[in-house]
Amino acid sequence: MTVPLPIRKATPEQLEKIGAIAAGMVRNGDRVGLGSGKAALAFVRALGARICDQRLKATGVPTSLLTEQVAREVGIPLATLEEVDSLDITVDGADEVDPYLNLTKGGGGNLTREKVVASITKKFVIVVGEEKIAPRLGTYFPVFVEVIDFALPVVTRKLRSMGAEVTIRTNPDGSPFLTDNGNPYLHCLFTSGKAGNHQLHDPYALDLALHHIPGVVETGLFINMANEVIVAHADGTVEHKS
Repeated sequence: MTVPLPIRKATPEQLEKIGAIAAGMVRNGDRVGLGSGKAALAFVRALGARICDQRLKATGVPTSLLTEQVAREVGIPLATLEEVDSLDITVDGADEVDPYLNLTKGGGGNLTREKVVASITKKFVIVVGEEKIAPRLGTYFPVFVEVIDFALPVVTRKLRSMGAEVTIRTNPDGSPFLTDNGNPYLHCLFTSGKAGNHQLHDPYALDLALHHIPGVVETGLFINMANEVIVAHADGTVEHKS
């Protein structure tokens, strides 16, 4: 349920480069949201290196179990949301970034925790390869939606009535995919109605409509949340969007 990306994906070296740039934005004493996905994990490793090599003092709040594991491996001190009520900076990846810095997120299956952490951060920084820059959300990726299992049939029928092609994410062995919160995950490709032509013409309105469906936990539409986007280009240059 995706449209092929138009250009090659960022290389590990390019992700390491922008991860290091983002890690350089962390100040001594910062409380830091640690995102999920390849680009965000490059940042986590770079931040761990700063903590080790430069004796930087920083505390991280991870957005996934995998991120937590990597953060511990590289020596980042961690805290829970019970221990911190706000974050100075959060660095995360994205599946799509539109010209207004709105985001499609959730390809890794961690959108709810990512959005919770982003909601309490003072500066939300996104690190992506240039293939993630899109003219409009929904160009290359569906809208990801986390739901509670009990409501799955109700939510699915409602989404289809809104013009979405809906599939349930599964693991490679065919078993149902469950988020770190223990919930099923839907891929919603809007191909008719107001969000037709595989693109979301009003992502803000769509996000509101999805949140009004009982049983929806969270959506992968991050509207008006990002403060800065760091983009790795194939030619080796780095672009800052804000």
